[in-house]
Amino acid sequence: MTPDYAEVVASWLAKAKSDLDTASVLIRGAELHLDTGSYHCQQAAEKALKAWLTSRKQEFRKTHDLVELLSQCIGIHPEFEVLLEPSRFLVPFATQFRYPGDIFEPPLEEALQALDHASTIVRSVMQCLHD
Repeated sequence: MTPDYAEVVASWLAKAKSDLDTASVLIRGAELHLDTGSYHCQQAAEKALKAWLTSRKQEFRKTHDLVELLSQCIGIHPEFEVLLEPSRFLVPFATQFRYPGDIFEPPLEEALQALDHASTIVRSVMQCLHD
């Protein structure tokens, strides 16, 4: 059975938007949860990039590495290169604060930057999908 790519893309985007909304609540809300909020920033960007690759019927490896996913996107659509720095910034948030370790959560300024970068990536992908 051939997958309905439009439906799969819409599902990836819905998940990306949900992660971005969750991140915003956790980072900007009354009760801060910067570790989990930052993780959701990375997840929003990851799912947006996977949505775009799916829209181009491109298979991708099961990975949380945004730079790897973005490199695959750039190979098809070089304009995505502007998202390289935001993607690099977000890569560590997939695991850095998810487990007990030396640093429990990022500083607020870093979490806000993660939210800004994730928003940029999600917005860019959505704009590209609608062009």
